[in-house]
Amino acid sequence: MFTGKGGVGKTTLSSASALFFSQKYKVLLVSTDPSGSLKEIFGIDFGEGVKRVKESLDVVELTRDTVLRLWREKFGDEVYTVISSFFPVKEEILDYIEGAPGIDMEFMLDYVLTALKSGKYDLIIWDTAPTASILSLLQVQYMFYSHLTQAQRVYLKIKSFIKQVDPLSLIEKWRKLTAEIIDMLKNDTSAWIVSTPEKLPVEQALFLAKALQEFGIEVKGFILNKVLEEGICSECEFLEKKRKTQKKWINYLLNQAKFPVKVVYEFTEDPTNETFLSQISQTLYERVY
Repeated sequence: MFTGKGGVGKTTLSSASALFFSQKYKVLLVSTDPSGSLKEIFGIDFGEGVKRVKESLDVVELTRDTVLRLWREKFGDEVYTVISSFFPVKEEILDYIEGAPGIDMEFMLDYVLTALKSGKYDLIIWDTAPTASILSLLQVQYMFYSHLTQAQRVYLKIKSFIKQVDPLSLIEKWRKLTAEIIDMLKNDTSAWIVSTPEKLPVEQALFLAKALQEFGIEVKGFILNKVLEEGICSECEFLEKKRKTQKKWINYLLNQAKFPVKVVYEFTEDPTNETFLSQISQTLYERVY
């Protein structure tokens, strides 16, 4: 997973990495960033489905609407059957349930889990939403698991009053799904935390690294993006001042970080150019501070 503050370049780095690894592996690039720009990078309107952009590279952009549609297809009938056994409601109740906080987040990860279990891909590269959203996503997992465990206990107490349907199987299915998602995040997922060399992105990156570790996700390191090279314009006061400010935050991250720090320098070329994306990936996987 590539994660970090909004606007630091997660989508570009994710795309470059996907192209790089697709030379040897079957890769799925998944974006759950609501402001993602995969369409602009690959020049393809991805719509709602998976699109093959290379022989060994599939790409999908998961919007909230797409995830909720998939949720309804997978669980809608079961959910309605259970709820209608308690209350005289129509299927429009599912519209209300879809608005519940965390439903889209939970089944976004269900999509990734399903792709992983399909065996079609050697590697899944995940372009995440910005910091606050990814932290909420992780917190939802434990909350959802705890809630379902509690729901199971409540149901067992009122079981004798319900005759038409047994909700226990659905509760257990969702509880098992959440447990599998937590297991996937802890055992099959590693994270690159992307930042630019500025105060807010760097501080958020350090905070995110600690939060991911506490959750149990492996942190591979930090990627500092859009770094100005030394001597880029010694006669330009603005760029020289900005470079010195960047250097301050680079040193701060190096002093605070417990993981490798990689660097991608600022560029003038079009980042949607495939040749240039290839150059970024080579830099990304070869260059370390």
